Amino acid sequence: MTGLPVRGVIEGFYGEPWSHDERLRLLADLGAWGMNRYVYAPKDDARHRARWREPYPPDEAARLGGLAEAGRAAGVELVYALHPGLDMVHADEGDHAHLAAKLRALHALGIRRFALLFDDIEYGLADPRDRAIWGEGAAGSGRAHGATCTRVETEVLAPLGLGGTLLMVPTDYAGSGRTEYRDGLDETLGRDIGVMWTGDDIVVGEVTAAHVRGAAVAFGHRPLVLWDNFPVNDFDPSRAFLGPLVGREAPAELHGILANPMVQCEPSRFALHAVAAWARDAGAYDPATAAEQALHAVAGQDADALRPLLAAASAWPPSRAQHPALAAAVEAAFAGDRSALDPLLADLRGLAGLPTTTPLLEALRPWALAGGLTADVVEAAVAGDEDAVVAAWEAARTATHGLARDIARAAAERALGRPVPDPVKVVTGVPTAG
Repeated sequence: MTGLPVRGVIEGFYGEPWSHDERLRLLADLGAWGMNRYVYAPKDDARHRARWREPYPPDEAARLGGLAEAGRAAGVELVYALHPGLDMVHADEGDHAHLAAKLRALHALGIRRFALLFDDIEYGLADPRDRAIWGEGAAGSGRAHGATCTRVETEVLAPLGLGGTLLMVPTDYAGSGRTEYRDGLDETLGRDIGVMWTGDDIVVGEVTAAHVRGAAVAFGHRPLVLWDNFPVNDFDPSRAFLGPLVGREAPAELHGILANPMVQCEPSRFALHAVAAWARDAGAYDPATAAEQALHAVAGQDADALRPLLAAASAWPPSRAQHPALAAAVEAAFAGDRSALDPLLADLRGLAGLPTTTPLLEALRPWALAGGLTADVVEAAVAGDEDAVVAAWEAARTATHGLARDIARAAAERALGRPVPDPVKVVTGVPTAG
């Protein structure tokens, strides 16, 4: 298999973690698509992050062991990521003992790759014992995090025969230049420890060769793995991102990609299939071709029925218009030409008739129903029926899921000549990070 050495998925979002059955189904697919890593890092698994010192109870431990076994069968290595950064005291031998015990217990379950995460925490070391050793501010944090990773590599993993396999996420995970934190990290982090990085920002439209090369220098030319916050939606779970990966370059300095998917596992498959194609051969990758291949691979016999939904939910980055064809058709309709608009509205309303006979179709059902709500807003707006616009927008904005809701809002505001209330958003956690 050609392509990047590390090709995979990181379950690293905020919100309800995926189910065991969802992970098992996805592992089988990842192997078939040429992926080779699945990183277990759900922020809301308390024993991954908030209560990282605690061992897993027997039933949860057995499931993790089962994931490792299923991954091996599929050709996908399970990487268990532990997040001690919230409250670890790096100068405390007891905390190092907890860290070592946790990793050794996971190794006993059959897990052979690990990562340490220090994302989404404050810069600076809270405990004076740490500050006395590693220093103040961001540079002190970098030194402490690097030293802990190096100690785990040499004292825990190397004796298990796993030297040279550790990954880490720094606190300073976005941006491509040198910083005080990164300079501190470079002083203490082992040369073979891989660094995960999200690009020039947290959620990005593009990752250029210049971004990658800048980050490679900033992190001391260690193995650099892109933690790609695509197609993640934990910042707004009402939205779906079902389109292909776009705007990515893979120079020689990039060691791998780990895509951080949506809170909803099944719909994430469309984007992840495209990520796999890019990771296998970035030079030959074409987003339109990847999107078509993903549609058929993921949806199977339901591919054609799902085309209108994907057309409305394929834009990336999140700031882009969600359904360009619909936006153009609405503009033409306000000018008196509805020829393009009417079939698109019929397609959106027709999504409500999709069955729920597979896990994928069941998971997509809320967005399928939202298509009709958007169609109602647009229809009323183009007709100039202000009362109907107000009622239709209220239904669309308060729905738990939205499909091309930005276009519905723009049409409503145009028809009413004033702003309309914001959509209701359910946010699962702090902004997505690395």
